[in-house]
Amino acid sequence: MRKTVLNITFLLTGAITFAQVPTTPQPAINDSVFNDSVFFDNEMTEVVLIGYGTRKAGAITGSVVQIKAADIVRTPAQSAIQAIQGKAAGVNIVTNDEPGGSPSIRIRGLGTVTGARDPLYVIDGIETSNLNGISPNDIATIDVLKDASSLAIYGQKGSNGVIIITTKKGKIGDIKVNYDAYYGQKFIQRKVDMADSYRFAYYNNSALGDPSYFNSTQPYSTDWLDEITDTGEMMSNSVSLSGATEQATYYFGASNYKEKGILNGTQFERTNVISNNTYKLFNEKLKITSFINLSTNKSTPKPLSAFTNAYKQSPIVPVRFENGRWGVPLRDPATGLASINGSDRFNNVANPVAQLANFDEQNRNTTLIGSVNAELKILDYLKFNSNFGATANWSKGYTYTPTREIFLSANPTLGVEDYITQNPNNPIINTLQQRRSTSYRWNWDNYATFTKTFAEDHNVTLVAGLSRTTSNISEFLNATRQDVPAQSNYWNLDLASYNGTVAPGSVAQNNSTTPIVSVAYFARGEYDYKGKYLFSASIRREGISAFQEAKRFETFPSVSAGWVLTGEEFMSNVKFLNNFKIRGGYGEVGNANASTINTILFNAGNNYAFGPDQIIYPGNNVPFQVDPNLTWETMREIDLGFDFAVMNNRLTGSFDYYNRKTDNVILPVAVPTVLSPEPVLLNSGLVSNKGVEFTAKWQDKIGQDFNYWIGGNVSHNKNELEEVHSPFFGDYIGGSLGNGQYTKQVLVGQPLGTFYVYQNTGYNSDGAPTYSDQRVAAGSYIPTVTYGFNVGASYKGFDVSVDAYGVGGNKLYNGKRAQRFGGENIEDAVLENFWTPSTPNAANPRPSNSVPRASTYYIEKGDFLRINNITLGYTLPQLFKGIDKVRMYATAINPFLFTKYSGFSPEVVGNDNASPLGSAGIELDAYPTNRTFLFGLNIGF
Repeated sequence: MRKTVLNITFLLTGAITFAQVPTTPQPAINDSVFNDSVFFDNEMTEVVLIGYGTRKAGAITGSVVQIKAADIVRTPAQSAIQAIQGKAAGVNIVTNDEPGGSPSIRIRGLGTVTGARDPLYVIDGIETSNLNGISPNDIATIDVLKDASSLAIYGQKGSNGVIIITTKKGKIGDIKVNYDAYYGQKFIQRKVDMADSYRFAYYNNSALGDPSYFNSTQPYSTDWLDEITDTGEMMSNSVSLSGATEQATYYFGASNYKEKGILNGTQFERTNVISNNTYKLFNEKLKITSFINLSTNKSTPKPLSAFTNAYKQSPIVPVRFENGRWGVPLRDPATGLASINGSDRFNNVANPVAQLANFDEQNRNTTLIGSVNAELKILDYLKFNSNFGATANWSKGYTYTPTREIFLSANPTLGVEDYITQNPNNPIINTLQQRRSTSYRWNWDNYATFTKTFAEDHNVTLVAGLSRTTSNISEFLNATRQDVPAQSNYWNLDLASYNGTVAPGSVAQNNSTTPIVSVAYFARGEYDYKGKYLFSASIRREGISAFQEAKRFETFPSVSAGWVLTGEEFMSNVKFLNNFKIRGGYGEVGNANASTINTILFNAGNNYAFGPDQIIYPGNNVPFQVDPNLTWETMREIDLGFDFAVMNNRLTGSFDYYNRKTDNVILPVAVPTVLSPEPVLLNSGLVSNKGVEFTAKWQDKIGQDFNYWIGGNVSHNKNELEEVHSPFFGDYIGGSLGNGQYTKQVLVGQPLGTFYVYQNTGYNSDGAPTYSDQRVAAGSYIPTVTYGFNVGASYKGFDVSVDAYGVGGNKLYNGKRAQRFGGENIEDAVLENFWTPSTPNAANPRPSNSVPRASTYYIEKGDFLRINNITLGYTLPQLFKGIDKVRMYATAINPFLFTKYSGFSPEVVGNDNASPLGSAGIELDAYPTNRTFLFGLNIGF
């Protein structure tokens, strides 16, 4: 008789879930280096977190991806989300290398315009909005819930996907101490070659039609990007202590991460302390779990517009003139040379080095995340859980602006007396802005779980409970003072009273927000028969205070099923197929997370004329009305897929097809002005996301010592605004270039985030660009294809791994090239191929100093393939008793990039949380992607 056990397998690029795996003997593999390259251990029973409980991975009927600790720390980064890029099909992560920056993550496309777009993060039962306060070294697993049948149990909070974080816990045995450290250096991954002084003069003289306007022999030739950047550094130290007895487990960790950015003056530092403990009481009838994570960070940002100014500023301008004053674009008309004695200012670009020097900002943030969970075992098959989790955040910071120095740096021929003359009423020396904010969020979940097997083959699990979340509890204080002491020790973060005695002006603003309360009742039932026939269904009745009372509650159901064909008798002779499971599901999830829904705003400080004499009175007004029928955006999704394992489990994989539609999408609609002077938010649209995902992995060994594996994933997503129901919906535009022009518009039949610009149709007889009469849809920044692959091998103590990630089908807008006003520098690539009477078919128009039109000329393909990580490591043989592991490694992060995009980086998060109508996909004031080389050490004892 062939013995079978329930086996759950994990794949680096996706969770592959099976049931009834044959117990064919498998060779043992040392997993001290690669947890993901372990063959399917017959005694291993892994579980996946599915919300308010767990389920054996082989019984999962939804689309869930699990990523383990070894894969998270393989790419060292300050954010664990950034480290898992490319490791999960259908999960699009846009990295952000600015120190302290947050990556953008979108799961199965984008379904909303004005609503929240980020997934829900659940850290050991605590609901939160990001992972910035958690050290990647303290994470055991990341479970990503992708389809609606998996998400519905979380209701509106999970409308954009759910990422469940499980932190590390102690294991029974001796006390374990682990130490991890690395140090690395950062460099700009790719630079854009700009014209030197000679070529700058040639191009601009051609644009002006005056061959002697700029002298071709200039005294300066400044490389501005080199002047504002330097080698960056990153360093991390992490230590943990863990262990367990039969009655308690404990895990304590501390870590420190420091980073100096490539942009001069940018810094970030984070310190984490974590404690995770479990206690079993009353003969294990009661289990208490406590979790707490304290994180403090300090950041010193600098304006990212310095990158744009470095791109645009002329190379003939020096960093400083000979007399020590900051360089500005002044030209001597007599000589055509850049000179402090010049009278012609030939561009309006700031000196980026002076810009950084005159920008002084510092921010500090403390985040406390904690939870307490009590699990009471009432009967062998019935337990009750109560979990309370909360997140508290305290922030404070200052911005010091040396107003007079900024004036002098922009006007090197003027002095302090000139500044006073030009500002006779209030010659401000400086301005100090100090700010404080607090925010809180808490959730309390109570649920009972019934688990029982009937007649040996019928396995039933029932969960029922209620949940409450209160979020948006925040307060913000902002105070501005002028002419504070020049000494930085008086710029403290406590709003020093001494400032009040010297500041002639002071402005303070104190704001608080209205808390948003969500309450829900939920239930889920799970059933399987002999591990072959799997079924799951859930329902959640949820209400949220963001809507008016009649529209607050909605019900969200889900259902899914699976069939393990290899458990059937008729499949017993199919030897090559070890496992094959078909699954499918349907679910509905609401989204009520738009930031401005049902919020009545008052514009204060306006003046109004009344009566026949039109006497002016101060007053307030309501800028727009609130639709009393505004209600939930609702996402409905069908997911169909299968999981497989063949060739003695060496090749595993999964496939998913999904069709997701989000109805009642909230859009701003310009109703007649008699009803509202400003657009009103209405449930007006239908957005669809349709796609496929495929994941596969091969793993094997040669001989006793050589193990290897190769895996990959690819996904395709089609995003489209299918319908707009309101006849009053008009031009909803965005993507500002900062010069009065916009590049994006919400269009029916197109993806969200579509570029809507004029078509560049060629050149006229003089070489000037020509355009279409109407704007055209020119593609979206949202990729249609994302993929990743990874290979690895180990031989005795040596190990090597390579991870890669790529996207396709998206477009980017090269905003730095487009933001011209005249007299800026130009790229070398443009100089090599621009229109002249003898080259009428050149790729670029004739030299020009006019403001260019937003057009397809600046839109480029955003496709890229990047090698995310190359790691080579060596684990020493055990030298001393009690030392479990000593591993040294070298890692190259982002060493190679393959793309046709001509800018600094094809990954552009944007400065507004990747809003579809914001700056996402527009390379303007963007932080370039870094290339990093580091060395690390792992010690366990």
